[in-house]
Amino acid sequence: MMTKERNCSKSIETSQDTENSDVTEPSQPYLPVIEAIILAAPEPVSEADLIEFIEHQTVESIREAICQLNEIYDRTGRSFNIIGGGERGWYFATKPEYSGWVKQLVAGGHRIRLSRASLETISIIAYRQPISRAEIEAIRGVDVSGILRKLIERQLIIISGKADTPGKPRLYETTHGFLRHFGLDSLDQLPIVEDEPTDTTPD
Repeated sequence: MMTKERNCSKSIETSQDTENSDVTEPSQPYLPVIEAIILAAPEPVSEADLIEFIEHQTVESIREAICQLNEIYDRTGRSFNIIGGGERGWYFATKPEYSGWVKQLVAGGHRIRLSRASLETISIIAYRQPISRAEIEAIRGVDVSGILRKLIERQLIIISGKADTPGKPRLYETTHGFLRHFGLDSLDQLPIVEDEPTDTTPD
């Protein structure tokens, strides 16, 4: 599991005087907006996107806002944080201390099962990586933004960079978690196929 990648420049007081008081309201009115965007986005949200969505903000103000959100989550005992940043974008993830319970979901009979559409999408990524969302959608013929988000949340794929093409679309690759999930030691063990998947079953 991943942890926060930068320390906040400010910390919320935890003295006895404030220990039993209500949670301090965010100092910036756009904090809940940032939270809502990251929560609802089908894939990690870049700082550039947040600046575009929310006027009069800078990279530093966005990062500080995310730090304040994480401080609120820590103080209120939430099981998640916002992590990422940089080229990967910001997204929600479970805190490491809850990994034991989360792992139970994927162990033995509780192993997370992928839908047919998710299997189709991840197989395209595995054989064609690095690959953009548009390229995946061109093969499948349907929108895959929601599926990509689920695969990222399950740590089966990652955003590995951006293509050197107009718009610089994000590129996706499989992870070590993908190998573990399918019992592979390396991508070299993927079955050799003559025809690429073309299923268009929606998730």
